[in-house]
Amino acid sequence: MLPWTRFPLIVVAACVALSCYGARDASGQSWPTEPVALLDGRLLLAADASLTYGTADPGWFAYTDYATDALRRARAGLTLEVRAARWLAFLAEVRAESGSGVRPYAWYVRFTPDETGLVTVQAGRIPPVFGAYARRSYPQDNPLVGDPLLYQYLTTIRADSVPASTDDLARQRGRGWLVRYPVGNLGAYSGLPVVSSSRWDTGVQGRVGTQALEAAVAVTTGTLSNPLVANDNGGWQLAGRAAWRPRPFLSVGVSAARGAFLTAEALASRPAAGRPGRDQQAFGVDVETSWDRWIVRGEFVANRWRVPPLDAPAITDPLGVRAAYVETRVRLRPGLYVAARADRLWFSSIRTSSGETTWDADVSRVEVGLGYTIRRGLLLKSSVLSHWRDGGRIRRDTLAGIQLLFWL
Repeated sequence: MLPWTRFPLIVVAACVALSCYGARDASGQSWPTEPVALLDGRLLLAADASLTYGTADPGWFAYTDYATDALRRARAGLTLEVRAARWLAFLAEVRAESGSGVRPYAWYVRFTPDETGLVTVQAGRIPPVFGAYARRSYPQDNPLVGDPLLYQYLTTIRADSVPASTDDLARQRGRGWLVRYPVGNLGAYSGLPVVSSSRWDTGVQGRVGTQALEAAVAVTTGTLSNPLVANDNGGWQLAGRAAWRPRPFLSVGVSAARGAFLTAEALASRPAAGRPGRDQQAFGVDVETSWDRWIVRGEFVANRWRVPPLDAPAITDPLGVRAAYVETRVRLRPGLYVAARADRLWFSSIRTSSGETTWDADVSRVEVGLGYTIRRGLLLKSSVLSHWRDGGRIRRDTLAGIQLLFWL
């Protein structure tokens, strides 16, 4: 058995079991095409599973914040929703992934106090508020094999370890897959993405609005790049998003977030000069439009992390990064589409003992792919990903991957 398929088999088996159960009553279908409803609709079960295989990635361009290769992994998820009353529901999701095993991904309670659904409150390990990509709840919403760099690429920022100077930071440029700093946790480990799409944060979230205009706000224990279950620094994050849909084919969203991301142990390991820095702040804009056979989406995020100034040359300014992507999908014929995405990360400059440079290596990606719906609930995708980076051991690379995705 291939090692990258071993752990998710438990949940994959559950997906198959659900498929077989739903297939008993699905006329002309070999599995259900929507979540399985039990107990007169009070219990809903949904599942998804995917197998992805691609070329080797010696430049670590496609690695994720679980230190796994996004182009060589098996993933599966099982979602449970219990509707205790019209206004109360309990939701949980278990995910399995090669490299990280089986883990709880989400568990929260949802309150809908009025019948119109204008107000919703959720508490627990909750869905994200910030941005657009991480909020898409269905795996088939991603038309390509890869994820946007904004939500996947590992920077050289860590929550449990801090560079003492700009020289320490510059030495790690382009090495987000394995970062080591002299303050805090001294072990080498992967850095953080700008926004994590593979973990959900823990806290309370409120939403108000209609389909045309809505606003949501959340208070959580972690931050965009480092969602948490248990608080590790005594701080919290405030995040919000407002969305406007003037037409069914057009959506515009604005997001903002600010929270403490450095662990208490990292801050306590060295006396910080002046006021300790530990915040992550971000502002984002997302747009989506569609017409005929086309869908076009895009996001822009301005993000910055603040770390405490320690040794000379000290890190006195926030470590900023701007991230953007644009993607499009066009249906060529029923069941067949072509898609493309272009995205980039730009990092702010720092002054080291040897001159000025960006604190991490700017990186770009262009991904082009095809998708074919074998049948409803079963999608085959393939992509080619080209990368450019102005630092690191490998600065250019082209990867290819294929993915089989199942859901119900």
